[in-house]
Amino acid sequence: VFLPASTLGLAASAIKPAPDADKSLQRANDLSKRGDYASAAALYERAAQQPGAGIELWLKLGQAKLDAKDALGAERAFQQALGFDAHNADALLGLGTAQLQLGKTQRAVTALGQAAEIGGLPVAYTRLGVAQILNGQAAAAQTAFAKSLSLKPDDLDNRCNLALAYALGGQSQQALETIAPVAQSPRALPRHQRNELLVMVLAGYEQRVAGLPLDDIPAAERERLVVEAKRIKAISDPVAQARELGLVDPR
Repeated sequence: VFLPASTLGLAASAIKPAPDADKSLQRANDLSKRGDYASAAALYERAAQQPGAGIELWLKLGQAKLDAKDALGAERAFQQALGFDAHNADALLGLGTAQLQLGKTQRAVTALGQAAEIGGLPVAYTRLGVAQILNGQAAAAQTAFAKSLSLKPDDLDNRCNLALAYALGGQSQQALETIAPVAQSPRALPRHQRNELLVMVLAGYEQRVAGLPLDDIPAAERERLVVEAKRIKAISDPVAQARELGLVDPR
């Protein structure tokens, strides 16, 4: 429901490998671009074991592991990268993302909080907010999502994130005010309209759902979403609520 998957966008810093490793690394880069992340990761991993392998190679390996849905391997790679530079924002963002996927929410909060503070990227604040809300820190999550939205005010995903965080925190009016611009946006996609419906129900305004311009959601799907939202609304534990919403594939 929350922010959809997006790539980490790790800095593609120039790697200066030994000449005989050039072709292997180029092959890994090509495989990654083509979407064969597991094969790319295997080549990066082999290269990372060679003498002189630096932080950039471990960052590439971590990203490939994330893309290949190997969160544990990604966590280890980014930890290795942090061994070269404990304050590298890309490594911290990757580590926190991997830990979030592994369900290590408290550790993810720590890594992503540092990544956000050092790098200041919207995606770091967004993932920090997800980790915080899954860790039971609703107010902190609202702050993180609001920061992400302030850095990227036209991002409808960030707006939906913040509105849902307000709704989960019982702040109905803020949730309504935050989600309102989504209905007026020509860029609203089905997922945004779905979030709009969920916010309305979670905030206690189910009667307004019928008046929403949910053109991209069929009537039967709309009814199913309302029933699902009401079920989630009835859950007393906010962390359980957040998990039931299926917050994010935080890639």
